[in-house]
Amino acid sequence: MRRPARADRIIAFIEQLRVPSGEGQGGQFRLREWQKRFIRDVYEPHMADGLRTVRRAILSVARKNGKTALIAALVLTHLIGPESIQNGEIYSAANDREQAAIVYKVASQIVRADPELNEILRCVDSTKTIACYSNGSFYRAMSSESGTKHGLNPTFVVFDELAQAKNRELYDVLDTSFGARADPLFVVISTQSNDPEHILSKLIDDGTGAKDPRIVCHLYEVPEDCKDIFDPKVWKKANPALGDFRSLADLKAIADKAERMPAEEPKFRNLYLNQRVAPIASLISRKEWMACVGPADFAEKEEVYLALDMSAVVDLTALVMGSAGEKTKVRPFIWKPEELLKDHSDRDFGSGNSRYVQWHKDGHLLHSPGRSIDPAVVANKIAELVQAYKVLGLAYDRWRIADLLREFDRIGLAAWEDKGQEKQGTGLRLIPWGQGFKDMAPAIDALELEVIERNLIHPSNPVLTWAMANAVATMDPAGNRKLDKDKARFRIDPAAALTMMCGLKSRDRKVKGPDFGAMIDAGRMFV
Repeated sequence: MRRPARADRIIAFIEQLRVPSGEGQGGQFRLREWQKRFIRDVYEPHMADGLRTVRRAILSVARKNGKTALIAALVLTHLIGPESIQNGEIYSAANDREQAAIVYKVASQIVRADPELNEILRCVDSTKTIACYSNGSFYRAMSSESGTKHGLNPTFVVFDELAQAKNRELYDVLDTSFGARADPLFVVISTQSNDPEHILSKLIDDGTGAKDPRIVCHLYEVPEDCKDIFDPKVWKKANPALGDFRSLADLKAIADKAERMPAEEPKFRNLYLNQRVAPIASLISRKEWMACVGPADFAEKEEVYLALDMSAVVDLTALVMGSAGEKTKVRPFIWKPEELLKDHSDRDFGSGNSRYVQWHKDGHLLHSPGRSIDPAVVANKIAELVQAYKVLGLAYDRWRIADLLREFDRIGLAAWEDKGQEKQGTGLRLIPWGQGFKDMAPAIDALELEVIERNLIHPSNPVLTWAMANAVATMDPAGNRKLDKDKARFRIDPAAALTMMCGLKSRDRKVKGPDFGAMIDAGRMFV
């Protein structure tokens, strides 16, 4: 059931407010049709008891499309306008004090520009608070840097640029504080995050994919498969205010710079086309990676390749298994020290985040007991795979490999190092894989080819997906590429292991031919 009158009153109220600065300064607000559609979709649906149906709303647009002014207008709508109630608590949330100050500044400027509002509302700059004594309500701008955020009882919250939040602590505190309110509303207005595991990405996916009437999501983006992102005709998809109060000339200047300087293109895509891509180009785009999701089931004694990135003693260690057939089915095994799951969630994702903990709980991330990666845990997993499958080879980064070889000896797993010699050894074939341009360049090429031709099939493990989003490559003057851990945003160990596995499979096909498995079968030895 929809009640247009409620949305009409909100629109009428906002359009009585005065524009505090910029284009149209001093005049009245004029909501555009796309803004009105958002307001109607949020405030018109009602339940049988008369309460609003929608409890969460997301408006995702590119930068410079008037989000701050709209946030300020919605704040005043709930403070003194048609959505105000007795003793209401209204909050705008931002990631830092500076952004919180901007939202408050615009809201207070609107109040001070209107004599009637200025008479009944009190703006307190020191605490970024606007109080309405006639109904006992107040608005406050808060950030993740604010003091205590518990004990809140909000009626309305609007989160500004949630995509830039380093963790979800502030979001969760606000989201869980609505329990005592009959008709609460949480609105997020933000560009997209480049991280597919970010809370905003999850909210957008939920809002666009589900049929929950309590959630509204308006997403303005240029599709990632757009063939010409520099064609001004497509920019409107992410910039609904383009040619209106969003300057076309300004956006064109930004686009021209991105076209001239490829390093600027990812930022242009993320911030101004509202695409879910990282400001630094990932090795494999999210669109291409997600197109390879599928069932990755392995048959007993199936021919497979392994690749291992041991990493440091306290960080991620990744072992990736891939099938040796025409299609490359992938299964990752990724470890983190058990006692550091929470601490490293805080370290890598920000205080209050529990991403590693949740991944472990969901079965996507394995643990090694204690505060370091025990090579025995990894060696036992490899031995288990050797028993279950026909392992044609294991590519490894030389880092800490001596620790692993000692464990192989301890558990009786025979192994030999393949240095390109004709003579085959006994047991598990080990192939050292350098991390420089020489070994990684053909491996990256092999991975890309598998993805482009849709021969790669992965189970959408979120840890591996996150690592692939983090992985970036650097190039030498000859055009050879390698993964660059220094330029990566976060951990890339699972991505490095996957790349090595694809590289080994490709190398064997070129050098040994498709029947290589039969050549080493006689040299195998079980645990």
